[in-house]
Amino acid sequence: MKDPSRWRVGWRAAGVDVVVAASAILLSYLLRFESRDALHFMAVAAAALTFLVLLQLGFCALLRLYALSGQTMWPVRLAAGAGAGAAMALGAAVWLGVDEGISRQAVASQVALFCLAGVLWRAVVGLKYRQFQAHAIIERFGGQQLVVQGEDVGSMAGSLNRTWDYRHLLRNLVVKDLKLKYQRSLLGFAWSLLNPLIMIAVYTLAFTYVMRLGTPRFALFILIGLLSWNFFAGAVMSATDAVAGQASLLRSVIFPRVVLPFAAVLFNLTQYLLTILVFLPIILFVYGVTPAPRMLLFPVFLLLQVLFIAGLTMAIATASAAFRDVKHLVEVGLGIGFWLTPIIYEPTMVPEEFRQIALLGPMTPFIRAYQDIFYYGVAPDSAIWIIASVYAVGAFICGLSVFLAYESRMPELV
Repeated sequence: MKDPSRWRVGWRAAGVDVVVAASAILLSYLLRFESRDALHFMAVAAAALTFLVLLQLGFCALLRLYALSGQTMWPVRLAAGAGAGAAMALGAAVWLGVDEGISRQAVASQVALFCLAGVLWRAVVGLKYRQFQAHAIIERFGGQQLVVQGEDVGSMAGSLNRTWDYRHLLRNLVVKDLKLKYQRSLLGFAWSLLNPLIMIAVYTLAFTYVMRLGTPRFALFILIGLLSWNFFAGAVMSATDAVAGQASLLRSVIFPRVVLPFAAVLFNLTQYLLTILVFLPIILFVYGVTPAPRMLLFPVFLLLQVLFIAGLTMAIATASAAFRDVKHLVEVGLGIGFWLTPIIYEPTMVPEEFRQIALLGPMTPFIRAYQDIFYYGVAPDSAIWIIASVYAVGAFICGLSVFLAYESRMPELV
């Protein structure tokens, strides 16, 4: 059995990425236009699109994605190379006046699809390499069952496996946080319900009766986005202290450090799910939303949102362990992000020329999906599916990669 890891470096990896990047262009144009128009535009812009692929691979090579020494934080190198190559290709096309047939929206989709497919095929190779290692150990030691302590520390799959082994610690951390939050509180969990209710009442009064917006069932519309945003904001803010606030635990106990940001996500997810259980009957009966098969898509998008948030929390937890200023930057970013996300205004209120750009907001595809499912009564379109999937997979892989790269240094950083 040959070593599968050879596909991760050198000309083999570059060759696979060429095929992936070209296929991503074809798929992105087919998603953007009708088949005949897509093929016509691609033929007209063939030279520019070829240049785009070459630039993407060139940047990936400069970032040492195809070198053995560059396999640390490889998802970040892949995303940076794909984005930089596309940006330079678009800039050069506009500057030279040869941008006929080039769709900026299709190119943005190509970057997302290229990154997603690049992550997936490398993940498959990584799993094959783990099987190869296990097979080699069995052959070397005659089938004896060996356990090597810490052999999975630098591996993404291995780190997740070890986290599962420590699931009791993860559960205890979540339960502890829930008890501390409502300790000595007369209303207990009811505060998690009162907060969004008060905010909904304030926003409804301000935008329906003061500013007189004509959005029907405005309370339902804002409720859908607000609860999802609160889950996101709570998890991201918790991530700033997930590692930085656990100095004594990190220095005294050996355990997979990734448990800490995961606990922050699960703590806020638990509160979100409990809130949903309370408000779901209100959505169905008070606002007259009819149960439909499209509602089965809610758990799918919720899973994607959890993966996305988990990736962000791992990256933020790593950064905040080294730089305490990250917490203040996150607070500012959340304030800006709230108003850039269609929570208290409909997506149609955004000027048409900026709607596709607005869809690229971190939480926008998830909240748009929930609004389509529960408010507008339609299934999310393909653009929302693509962006949400790319954000989820990309953020999780990149966040885990960054976290593992600095995991061994965290007791020193805090």
